[in-house]
Amino acid sequence: MFKLKMSDSEVVEIMTTMTSRLDGKGIKDANHETMVDLARRLIAMAPEGHPEETDTYLEVDAAQYTDPAIFAAEKRAIFDRTPFVAGLSHDIPKPGDYLRIDDFGTPTLVTRNKAGEIKAYVNACRHRGAALVYDDRGSAGAGFTCPYHAWSYDLDGTLKGISCNSSFGDPEKSDLGLVPLDATERHGIIFVAPKAGLRIDWDEFIGPKLDAELPHWGFDKLQGGKVAPIPLDGNWKLVLETFLESYHFNYAHRDNLAQYYNGNVNTVDMLGRHLRTATSLKTIVTELAKQPVEDWVPENYIHVKYVLFPGTVMINTPQVLEFYQIVPVTVDKSVVRHASYSRTDLSDPGNAAMYERVWESAHTVVQKQDFPYGVTTAHAALKAGGLSKVLFGRNEWALQIMHKEIRKAVAAAN
Repeated sequence: MFKLKMSDSEVVEIMTTMTSRLDGKGIKDANHETMVDLARRLIAMAPEGHPEETDTYLEVDAAQYTDPAIFAAEKRAIFDRTPFVAGLSHDIPKPGDYLRIDDFGTPTLVTRNKAGEIKAYVNACRHRGAALVYDDRGSAGAGFTCPYHAWSYDLDGTLKGISCNSSFGDPEKSDLGLVPLDATERHGIIFVAPKAGLRIDWDEFIGPKLDAELPHWGFDKLQGGKVAPIPLDGNWKLVLETFLESYHFNYAHRDNLAQYYNGNVNTVDMLGRHLRTATSLKTIVTELAKQPVEDWVPENYIHVKYVLFPGTVMINTPQVLEFYQIVPVTVDKSVVRHASYSRTDLSDPGNAAMYERVWESAHTVVQKQDFPYGVTTAHAALKAGGLSKVLFGRNEWALQIMHKEIRKAVAAAN
């Protein structure tokens, strides 16, 4: 388990630095009209301390978190059919660079070919199935060679060489290329299908609304990509819920984040199957609201979060992108892949040092407060039968939406 290295006072110190203006211009690619709309909505809500709400509360049976049959149905209907985010373009910048991802059932190898296109394959030699790469990331140069018997493949997955070729009856190499996985690169984000043979309608999956917004954030320009897994004893939906509301800020984060953010204040927007929520710094009221609208730089006061169905969370600030991917393991266990990407030039030693501290701060806070409260202790009570239901208030609108989307996906698959 990760050692929590930062105290609340150290997290506050990092937050003080992060909330300073970088250059007064916000995020270069952000859509000004969208950001002004979010700012107006957040400013209007701040005095009352209430987010955008739905019209009723929602009760969810404990079985949704503890029943192995429900988990199995979710796995089949959602995670076996829905693309995952393998990383950002920066993670595979050059031909031959690769990522290895084993989290979603299929051992996966993602690379870039000589034409600069993203390719994904089952990480298995066509001879006897040995993995071709064993590191989480690296460079294969012009292609991949199996370490077991030295069968070799180019970056397009074509079988190029068989050791002791005559022993195999001179097979047709075109039939023995690497098994492809459907993949695409959109606006600096790499999406991969979880199963061989599964064809994704990428336009339908991403949807026109999200496809129009993703370019606003310059994901193709980010640097860094430090990543670490966080294993958790808890159902994947409990993990997702921790990212979907700001109701807990004033309580769970009272000694750190709550000093800077308006707790229980957030917008909620559906983008197809996906969600966008936004939270704001307290200075959105004391500073931004007092400026002429034509002078506004809302990105310096707002953090915009995209929740890509079913469990990818991307939190945008002027300094960094915080990336969390939720991986269901069993009904009782999950893993969160946490990565952080910088919007500043990391060749500058000062920027690099700050990036490390920001990553450490985020990694600490979620493990020290969000996940113990929202995941591990909650799951223990649900599993033991201590709670028969959980209750979502009108102010937990995004949680209600995602539960309904999950149920809809399971029902559609049956």
